[in-house]
Amino acid sequence: MSLSDREKTVVALWRQWRKNMRDLNDGWFPYYDSGKQIHLFFEYLQADQPHLLDMPRMDPYQQVKAWVLQDLEI
Repeated sequence: MSLSDREKTVVALWRQWRKNMRDLNDGWFPYYDSGKQIHLFFEYLQADQPHLLDMPRMDPYQQVKAWVLQDLEI
C-alpha cells in the first residue's frame, strides 16, 4: 500500500471513528482535546488496523498525528 493510499485510508477511518465516538457520546468525548482524541484513535488503529501502521523508516504515531491534524484544519 502506498503512503498516499495509507493516508486516505487513515483519514477516512479517523472521520468515521470520530463520528462513531460522537454518536456514542457519554458526555466526555466532545471535551477531549484533539491530542487525546488522536491518541485514542491511534490505540484503535493499533488494535484493529495494525497493517496501516507498518511504515518503515517512519514513526507511525507522528505520521498518523500529522495526517489527522491536517484533516482537522480542513
